Amino acid sequence: MGSLAIRRVTYWGDKYHYSSPEFDMGLQIIQASNGAGKTTFSAFICYGLGMYVRQFDFKEKAEIHKEVSSDTNNYILIDILIDSKLYQLTRYFQTQQNTVFIKGEDGTEDSFPIYRTNKEDVTFSDWILSKLGIEVCEIYQGTKKFKINFSDLFRLIHYDQETSVSKIYKEHRNDNNFVSDSTTVRKVIFELLIGHQFSEYYAMMGELNRIEREKDTHKATLDSYLDMTSKMGYQVNKMNPEELTNQIREYNHQLEKLNFYRESLKEKRYDSSQLNNHVRQLRNELVHAETRYSELKLNKRNTSLELSDLLQLKEDIILEATQIKKIILAHQELNLFSPNTCPCCLRDIQRQENHCICGSPIDETQYEKFFYDSEEYLDILKSKQKSVETIEAAIGSCKEELSYFEDELARFDLQKEKIMTQLRQVEKDLQLNASDSELNAVNEKILEVKESIQSIEQKKTLYEKYEELDNNLQDAKEQLSELKQKLAKMEIGVNILLKKQVAEFSEIYRELLIEADKDVITAYIDEDYMPVINGGVYRQASSNVAKRFIYFLSLLKMAITNDEMPFPRFLLIDTPENLGIDRDNLNKCLSQILKVVEGATDFQIILTTGLGKFPSELEEYVAETLTSDKKLLKERIAEQKTEVTKQDGTEDEEEEEGTEKEDRD
Repeated sequence: MGSLAIRRVTYWGDKYHYSSPEFDMGLQIIQASNGAGKTTFSAFICYGLGMYVRQFDFKEKAEIHKEVSSDTNNYILIDILIDSKLYQLTRYFQTQQNTVFIKGEDGTEDSFPIYRTNKEDVTFSDWILSKLGIEVCEIYQGTKKFKINFSDLFRLIHYDQETSVSKIYKEHRNDNNFVSDSTTVRKVIFELLIGHQFSEYYAMMGELNRIEREKDTHKATLDSYLDMTSKMGYQVNKMNPEELTNQIREYNHQLEKLNFYRESLKEKRYDSSQLNNHVRQLRNELVHAETRYSELKLNKRNTSLELSDLLQLKEDIILEATQIKKIILAHQELNLFSPNTCPCCLRDIQRQENHCICGSPIDETQYEKFFYDSEEYLDILKSKQKSVETIEAAIGSCKEELSYFEDELARFDLQKEKIMTQLRQVEKDLQLNASDSELNAVNEKILEVKESIQSIEQKKTLYEKYEELDNNLQDAKEQLSELKQKLAKMEIGVNILLKKQVAEFSEIYRELLIEADKDVITAYIDEDYMPVINGGVYRQASSNVAKRFIYFLSLLKMAITNDEMPFPRFLLIDTPENLGIDRDNLNKCLSQILKVVEGATDFQIILTTGLGKFPSELEEYVAETLTSDKKLLKERIAEQKTEVTKQDGTEDEEEEEGTEKEDRD
């Protein structure tokens, strides 16, 4: 896979400048005293490679780089090697911070944005990942979706001093970001760096999620479209496109005939007998329409009277039913209706059988006809209510008939008006001996046919849109099915490779860590690819330096021995001497570099560290030394003054030499 190396780092501004020596492959050490600029050097590399660097974010209130923020017209220029091909990367401060300008060794120039503003953008990250042979893939984390960036992978390439060593991964630009710091994303970063198949796998996973979302979108769109057309009165999914096409063809054929007939009418003249026959026909149609119109009016009047009677009958029966309800209520409360009750005082009377309350003899059966109990009154009430329901049904029928008569009367009104208009036109034809009336009739028929064609074409258009939406859904389903099958096959190989790579990494990590830390007995990485040392027991904080440092070295070691591994065989290590690690343990950690790179040439490690804070055997790899007197950033004004002073001193010496020569002469 691809390799990355830094050839030269240059900073240029109106006030300050810096130019590094030309770096070779292999280990390159920049040693510096405190405050001389070793962390700034690492920051320049990160910034030039498109990373977010907090101290160069001048919107921040604190922690900004004073010299760089106060400079003007300043930029970083980095010469890099990707697979031995030279590229110059330029990134400006203050302005155009979101753009990296690229110049190839063949003179080609290009530029790419760093931050993706829309999904179509090709960013600098996409460019450098493609050069390194790492496929850009989409990662899904819950509802979040994002494309993997070079800055994500750089978290296991750049060992910085600001991130807590217990975290292994370099801190993301958004501290404690839920998505970027999630276990899922960190595992993806590790897998992409240790196995070339993982980029293809995750790219396919991203494609699968994309198509699945497209399928859901297509289904929702289709359902919404079916609902909309249903409200319009169409069932597009049940339409027959061949039948619609045949109907349009038939109507177009009729339209051709009508147009031909209309053209013939414009040239044709009628004689008086033809016009008279036409008038006779129209008058017969008018008489028929008038007769039918009168019948409808009479039927409407009779129905209106019947409706009026029914409404009055309904009102009377409702009134009777209301009175019966009152009688039943009064009887229930007072027990008024009884042949043994005095009609004056309403007291019970001991009445002799077959005699009235006044004592006169009566026929008991005839007498009781005027008295009813509660059940009998309820029966009478139910009968009245049933009569009301029957009358309401009759009323509804009358109203429907009235509505029908009104519609028919309106239709015959229009028909009579149409016939009268045609008669008036024929009268003109009689005078002009022309055929305008029949021509108008043909025009109306043409208009009807055109409206029919338009209606069918609308149906056809609706069906074609339905067919398009349905095809999109079916295509997405087919693509989804194919991808799932491919992904299932690929998962087998990926899982085998993953187990192999993880086992190899754990073995390398264990061997190097035991050499670097005498207190380590066992070491491996768990299912989240995080180190587990001595079974996970607590150890002092300074031991985390070796735990994190060796993790980065193990990745480089694997990449050196495996050309198929996507890790770019490049490490940027910034000041590993933190958390109070003692000199001996620090030297043990740094000494592992030589064991990792033994016999290898196609790699690069750039290490920034304090003055002499490394083993003596690494002395030969020092590429640059920075001190308080020789800091990273140099003032351009001061250098110009020094140069002018030197030039003035040379001129004075020349003048003195000339004077001495004259004296000798």
